[in-house]
Amino acid sequence: MKAYETSATVDKAGTLHVQDVPFAPGTDVQVTITPKSGMVLNEGNDDSSAIAAARLRMSELFNQIRGFRAASLLRREDLYDRNGLH
Repeated sequence: MKAYETSATVDKAGTLHVQDVPFAPGTDVQVTITPKSGMVLNEGNDDSSAIAAARLRMSELFNQIRGFRAASLLRREDLYDRNGLH
């Protein structure tokens, strides 16, 4: 079965109507609803404090690892002792 993609707007009652679909009446279909990119899913749900906390934690983690590889790299010759077996 081929996919059909369209867009619609949820009305004030919270319902959604999709018209003129290219499927025969009685056809079982799978429906997935996602907001358009850039849209807020729940405008009434203020997660800004959780987002701010996550950004702060990520900033702390990045500051911890910054400079982790700043030490001078070992030369290949220094990694292996070619005169003996280990």
